[in-house]
Amino acid sequence: MLLWLRAVGLVGQAVSIGGAIFAVAVVRPSRPSDPARALDRVLALVTWGALLAAAAQVGVLVVLASAMGDDASWPLGAVLDSTVGVIGLIRIAVALAGAAVAHMLRRHPGSTTLGALLVSGGALLALTGALASHAVGRVDGGVWLVAVGALHQAAAATWVGGLVCAAVLTLRSNLAASESWLRPFSRLALAAVTALALTGVALSLAYIASPAAAIGTSYGAMTLTKIVLFIAMLTMGALNHRALHGRLGTGSWLASGAGAAPDLPPSGSLVFRRRLEVEAGLAIVTVFLAASIGSAPPAADVQDQRASLAEIRSVFTPQWPRLQAPSLAELAAATALGDPSTPHSAEETAWSEFGHHVAGLFVVAMGVLAMLERTGWAPWARHWPLLLIGLTGFVAWNMDPEGWQTGRIGFWEHLLGLEVLQHRILLALTALLAVAEWRVRSGRHPDSAWRYVFPLVCIGAGILLLSHAHEVSNAKAAFLIELTHLPLGLVILVAGWSRWLELRLSPPDSNLPGRLWGPALTVFGLLLLFYRES
Repeated sequence: MLLWLRAVGLVGQAVSIGGAIFAVAVVRPSRPSDPARALDRVLALVTWGALLAAAAQVGVLVVLASAMGDDASWPLGAVLDSTVGVIGLIRIAVALAGAAVAHMLRRHPGSTTLGALLVSGGALLALTGALASHAVGRVDGGVWLVAVGALHQAAAATWVGGLVCAAVLTLRSNLAASESWLRPFSRLALAAVTALALTGVALSLAYIASPAAAIGTSYGAMTLTKIVLFIAMLTMGALNHRALHGRLGTGSWLASGAGAAPDLPPSGSLVFRRRLEVEAGLAIVTVFLAASIGSAPPAADVQDQRASLAEIRSVFTPQWPRLQAPSLAELAAATALGDPSTPHSAEETAWSEFGHHVAGLFVVAMGVLAMLERTGWAPWARHWPLLLIGLTGFVAWNMDPEGWQTGRIGFWEHLLGLEVLQHRILLALTALLAVAEWRVRSGRHPDSAWRYVFPLVCIGAGILLLSHAHEVSNAKAAFLIELTHLPLGLVILVAGWSRWLELRLSPPDSNLPGRLWGPALTVFGLLLLFYRES
């Protein structure tokens, strides 16, 4: 629960800080065609982002108090008197003050004083965020790590929050109407990305320190995954930067002249806006992953629990899928089901691998049928979403056998576990996807809003997989399980965002992303099919 609260808080912080800088440094000086409306929308986002950050921080303090207490009482006073509590209270106050200033600035948009206060509050929010990070716990170099961490959070928020604001503003406007502030934001984003990369390298040298730690620990592996997402965002940003500065396009756009403000053709403007949506979405996914990284111990501090290259290679070496599982009686007799403090038995590992492998068969079949449907040779293949019904039923039976299957743990007690809750969310998403996607594929409602369920479920599943928490006592065992989830998360994100682009674009621009999500779904199934925990 702490991980999700921190992730939500970081998203709110990014929108608050990035939106404040976007409003003061981009929208107001650029004089857009409708400055009052554009500024008001951005400041509304800032207000809600700050309130979200404050609410998430309140939730963090409450969860910490409940974890330290018992059924009779929660030591809330002790939590608030601690360093974590004091920093948390300061963050709540700063976030609420930022929301109030943003609200006042909406009423007095020309106030320079309010604008300066808004940006200053964002800087303070980034600083307190760094004070709540690993930097404070370091024996050596704590001060400079806090400074670098604060700059890293501010740069990330400037980029992420700015992208969210830009995506919202361009949602219903054409590129020509948005060009007055898109160009200055492009320069601001470039500066933020540069600062983000430099501070990221510095923090990695301090917290990871060696290649062995980078590939053998949860912190290092998630950081490498974050770099992959960062590169994907840079790619989308580079394409939009080229489009914005007149290096792509045809017709009147190329003929606009070197000094003129080029206008994208209608199709180019649509592609630009849709890529901006994806870039902003990937930014939010990256923030969730950053929260997960912050919950793991720094790789440099993990010595005896690092996985070796041979152990990692063993996990990723393909073997024949396990299509037979131990019985529930054998499973219950051989392991302490539901107790994360005990190592997994061979039966428990076999049960888990069996579940992943059978699920992989379902997903591979869906991916192949989806690709076959696209060829037009087999119209019947459009019914591939019906396989999700079988998948949902199987996963409900196989998942977390310490629950209703064996009765080892009661239903509500079982649901309180974070890992179990995440599994149940994935199960609900699968069921929703089965209903929604078949409704679209059946041909009766091809333009229904339900068609967006598929990409949104894939994106949601990707976020869950990338920030998946495992209640396993052995850190190395937990890391090896997590290591298999990271590529799964990345691949399903490819499927989700490519399907999103296919739906949001018009032919022929939608053809390329439309050809990507089927193979991505197939690769996702293959990764499940060769999943291993031993």
